[in-house]
Amino acid sequence: MEYNTIKDHLTMPEYGRHVQNMINHAISLKKKQEQQDCVDAIIAFMGQMNPHLRDVKEFTHKLWDHLHIMSGFQLEVKSPYPKPQKEKLVEKPEPMQYPGNKIRFSYYGISIPNMIEIALKMEGIEKEVMTGMIANQMKKSY
Repeated sequence: MEYNTIKDHLTMPEYGRHVQNMINHAISLKKKQEQQDCVDAIIAFMGQMNPHLRDVKEFTHKLWDHLHIMSGFQLEVKSPYPKPQKEKLVEKPEPMQYPGNKIRFSYYGISIPNMIEIALKMEGIEKEVMTGMIANQMKKSY
């Protein structure tokens, strides 16, 4: 029995092993015209796999990008779109900066202290109504 763990790694599993095998076959072809015809057929097949995306703008561009990525950038065929850059796919984004402020009562979040600040500035009956609303919200949050 042949297990998938023994087989080659799938670059994009959403297309499946058959599409990956077709791309590997296209890479192995020696004649440029045969390779181009094979790649055109693969692109048409990839488009048929996702018919609901056919109306999406830049859908064929996405298919060509996926083809180049799945081939490991080894295919030298005429594409209506430029090849994606391998360096752009490998680079990682810069780490995000997290807020440095410490929330005193973390189970209430930041909104309850902000509401209390606003309620402190109010006067009269508005302050009492706001205090009741804050108390109800605090009961829900805790």
